[in-house]
Amino acid sequence: MLLLCKIQCEEFINDMYNNEYLYFNWLGEFRSKDSDNSGRLDPRELNTKTTQLKTLKLKVEGKDFLLHEISKEFKGQFIEHLADAKINSCSLHLLEVEFGQIPTTFNHKLLNMGDKMLLIYDWQKFFEILDKSIEELGYQYSRKKLLYYDPTNHNGELTLHHKDNKFKYQNEYRILIAPTNQKAMMVYLPGLKSISQVVDTNDYMKISIKIE
Repeated sequence: MLLLCKIQCEEFINDMYNNEYLYFNWLGEFRSKDSDNSGRLDPRELNTKTTQLKTLKLKVEGKDFLLHEISKEFKGQFIEHLADAKINSCSLHLLEVEFGQIPTTFNHKLLNMGDKMLLIYDWQKFFEILDKSIEELGYQYSRKKLLYYDPTNHNGELTLHHKDNKFKYQNEYRILIAPTNQKAMMVYLPGLKSISQVVDTNDYMKISIKIE
């Protein structure tokens, strides 16, 4: 069975639950030179293409240096990314639970994202409410589970639903909306409280599905 959960600090999660909304950040907020312990920052966020280079020439004061010949272990990449994307994102963890078992996808690294989670247990109803709310606001949207890839050998196009393999533990379901003004925003979801519950992140091992 599939469940969805949003993981953040207690104050943030309680506010989203009580006021029935999801928070969408500008996607550019998550692009950084370095990753962070929470797993939110990604140097490859907004990348649209990776080209693996076989040769690379450096020109200095009119002299050419063939780096692929100088270095026996030459590796090079040319990366393209969106510099001014007017796209906001909300990321959820896709929680996979088998009957009578603890969640099979929840990794302890996710605990760094926050001490509370908004657990959405009726995902079909959730998507009905979500799609209707976004459409009423007039945004274009795209939502799906992320595809994880190896950036050291990937050669070709990327979408905003791709992410570095090192984040695979997040099992992320991403919702994108556009065009936005690159500012954080809320999308209200009437009825969210009836299909969700706030739980402690540390209690993820207590989540189970039973047939009665």
